[in-house]
Amino acid sequence: MFVDVALPGPIALVPARQLDAKLQKQTADWPGSVPNGVTQVAADLNRDPRGVPATLSEPRKGGGSRSLRLYTRTYVVVLYASREGDAYTVAAISPLGLRDHDTLARGCLLLRSSWSPVAELRLVPRGSHARWDRIQQGWSVLVQRLGGEQVLPTRNAKHLDFLDTLDRLIDKTQEITGGRSAGEPGYPHRSVEPVGERRYTGSAFYAFQLVGDRVPERNRFVAVRGESGRRGQVVRAEAARVVVRFDGSVDWAQLPQQGQLEVTTSNIVFTTQRKAVEALRTGQARNRSLLSVLVDHQVRALEVVPDTPAEELDEDQIEAFRRALGVRDMLVVLGPPGTGKTRTISQIARSCAVTPGRGPVLVASHTNKAVDNVLAKLSRDVVVVRVGNEGKIDRDGIPFLLERQAAELREEITRSVGEALRGYRQLPLARQWADELARRIGALAAALATATVAQEELERVRRAVGGPAQARVETLSAEVVQQEHQVRRHAARLERVMRRDARASARRWWPPLAGWARAARRARVRRIEARRADLAGATELAARQRAAIADAQRTAHAMTRDDPRVRAADQELHLAQQHVAEATAGVGEARSVIGTVIAPVANLPESATGDPATAVRNLWALHTWIGQQLDVLEGRAKLLTEWSKEISGEVEQLYPELIRYADVIGATCVGAGSRDEIAEVEFDLAIVDEAGQIGTADVLVPLARAKRSVLVGDHRQLPPFLDTDVGEWGVGTGDERIRTLLTTSALEILVDELPASHVVRLTRQRRMPRVIADFVSDMFYGGTLRTTVERAHDPSLFASPLAFVDTSGLPQQHRNESPAPRANGQRRGCVNHAEAQMLTMLAEYFHRRGVEWALIVPYAAQAELISTTLREQLGAPDTVDSSVGTVDSFQGGERDVVLYGFTRSNSAGKVGFLDELRRANVAFTRARRQLVLVGDMHMLLRATNDRFRRLARSLRDHVAATGDVHRYAELVATLEGLRE
Repeated sequence: MFVDVALPGPIALVPARQLDAKLQKQTADWPGSVPNGVTQVAADLNRDPRGVPATLSEPRKGGGSRSLRLYTRTYVVVLYASREGDAYTVAAISPLGLRDHDTLARGCLLLRSSWSPVAELRLVPRGSHARWDRIQQGWSVLVQRLGGEQVLPTRNAKHLDFLDTLDRLIDKTQEITGGRSAGEPGYPHRSVEPVGERRYTGSAFYAFQLVGDRVPERNRFVAVRGESGRRGQVVRAEAARVVVRFDGSVDWAQLPQQGQLEVTTSNIVFTTQRKAVEALRTGQARNRSLLSVLVDHQVRALEVVPDTPAEELDEDQIEAFRRALGVRDMLVVLGPPGTGKTRTISQIARSCAVTPGRGPVLVASHTNKAVDNVLAKLSRDVVVVRVGNEGKIDRDGIPFLLERQAAELREEITRSVGEALRGYRQLPLARQWADELARRIGALAAALATATVAQEELERVRRAVGGPAQARVETLSAEVVQQEHQVRRHAARLERVMRRDARASARRWWPPLAGWARAARRARVRRIEARRADLAGATELAARQRAAIADAQRTAHAMTRDDPRVRAADQELHLAQQHVAEATAGVGEARSVIGTVIAPVANLPESATGDPATAVRNLWALHTWIGQQLDVLEGRAKLLTEWSKEISGEVEQLYPELIRYADVIGATCVGAGSRDEIAEVEFDLAIVDEAGQIGTADVLVPLARAKRSVLVGDHRQLPPFLDTDVGEWGVGTGDERIRTLLTTSALEILVDELPASHVVRLTRQRRMPRVIADFVSDMFYGGTLRTTVERAHDPSLFASPLAFVDTSGLPQQHRNESPAPRANGQRRGCVNHAEAQMLTMLAEYFHRRGVEWALIVPYAAQAELISTTLREQLGAPDTVDSSVGTVDSFQGGERDVVLYGFTRSNSAGKVGFLDELRRANVAFTRARRQLVLVGDMHMLLRATNDRFRRLARSLRDHVAATGDVHRYAELVATLEGLRE
């Protein structure tokens, strides 16, 4: 529904101060979707004489003003009326999205006016008028016509305050992350070359040879200076060479060989977050209860769902499985490490996917790896599609990648169409033979007519020459015709009697009528025998008559064969019959060729036999059918050819069909709201994994896309941002709520607020050996973890799955940490050379033995120091890059052997951000078989932080009782001996 509003014009449009800068950034993120300025906006608004669709939006914050939104074909313009009421300020412009279409579908104004761009408010012509009152009156009329339904739902003050806080949180996060690269100098490069790695998407990898020894860190976002749309991420940095993965397709010829890379940031994350908040604010979120859950912590009762998972689950997992299927708004599943969160999620997703009326399911997380781990666990009966950047997706997720499936589908379709087209290649030949068939049918018809005339002439001559003998042949022939008619009549009578007998014999008679039925049966048998006798007599008589005709024909032939006239007529008939035989063979040849040519795509019908006239009619009918069928086949061939050309182009046209039939779609939280391919999908359930480390602004993106949601994670591991990080950034907002939202996930908030029915705890641990799991359970989970794992480990170096290598016996100057050099003007923490040496030796040892290992340290500088050494020693840079990192980068992963170094060792007992014990929880719980800790136990026990000191003491006692303790020097000697 819409309300037509005519506005006398022109109406002035004035750009806001920061509009041009915003448009430059948006042009890089959405090329071709947003205008380059207010002049183009006015031109686009004036283009359609029917008017411009418009809606009104309520103010986000108390005391604000309503905004006017104008909708073009590709973008939305947000306007505010000036104080004087003479113009509109263009505050923002954003690409047109699916939610905008939904808004317009519910109701809009249609403004008919002319629009005029003006550079500044002071330049607005005198007498100009914005007609704001008339627009608001039209809006009131629209609301009334909609039956009093408000296009924008009313939110209570508590809800609006929460949404306003989220807006400020997003603004602050963007300010924090954007400020990291402010003022950072660029990285000049002297050459660029493509990296020869096959990709299914349009993404491209390029290697830049830098000038000097400065290189950007891995995972930093960079852009080619002067090319705002050329943004990518550093995936490898070695000496003066860096490999950049660009977000989109990049033509090598368009990249300058000499230039400069500059560190940049992307606004896509924050734009996506703001859209999710706006969906909540305007009531367009699929989960209508989401605000009540997040703010009021009110949930609807669970439905009872007795479904059974396809795989065996323990009692806690079964409980989570069934409650997730019956949840109507939000469920929280708490899963400490190794308790089977991924297995549980996969069973929930599968059950929703295969049950009619449920699905599709969105599986999302903050990291690509977490999403791909779940998708890899799904059974083959589920159709899975993964959306994302191929270069970022884990190898487990690559088979499900949308672009890869589209490419494979295109290849399969192209192959199938190619095979089908091969069957149509001979259609022109079939068309030629169809014309030849018509000519040959005509020749056959003429030959048959000539033969008929010749036969009649022969019979006339024989009657004239043969006299009584020929007359007898004709008389007997007439009698035979009559007798054969009698044979057919007797055969029909016999058949009717036998059918009646068969029907009667098959009936079940009422017992009192059984005697009558038997008598009737005997009578029918007598009639059948009589009819058979009649048929046999008539058949015998017809046979005698045919024999008499043969004798009479031989006699007449003997009397007339020498007559010149008979011989001449007989020769004419024989010649005509030869022509018939030749014409018949010609027709058969043409028919056979046509049948063979079209056999791959159609079957030629069999021709009915009969007298010559009937045969010719049937052949002409066959010719007509062939012509019609060739028309159809040629049309199909044309369509297949056109489809083959179409399908051999861009694979994007296959995306909608693949998405349409997907049961489960996987994406990161940001991807769930920013990927156009899934913008129109209405999800039944969103499952967010590792939700404990996802901030509220991020997690809102997938939650707003589905009718109901399940948050799965561990609130005892790393949060979105640590207090130490936030403290270093200096938030300075004066609002403690923003700090809380930065450092606390929605999952952690909801755990203590939702009723017990909506929080399920997984308690049975299956990853870590008992000696590790018991310490983790007691220290981090209040002793609630249950474990029965007794997994074998390699005893050649350590006697227990839990080992501690103590550096406290080394001289202080050797074991102590040292500050890491600053990089790009930023602190990078500490390095500890003694620990680095031990950890690299252990990594080399396990690597040589073919063991799957990970080396985890708290500080990026320590990780880089170790990585540099290991690359030289192992000669396997990819393995080192994927196996060495900080604690934050390994959350959610697991390895057979985990090596962890505390790094900190100083006389003051300062442990820095190690006092965030959740880092230790993450590091300790990655191991499946062996956990080796390296550190200065003497210093750790004297830590100034009380909580960390208690952790160190508990660790010392537990390792002493059940683990394996080694002195640094002794283990170095052992490892060197094994190396030799």
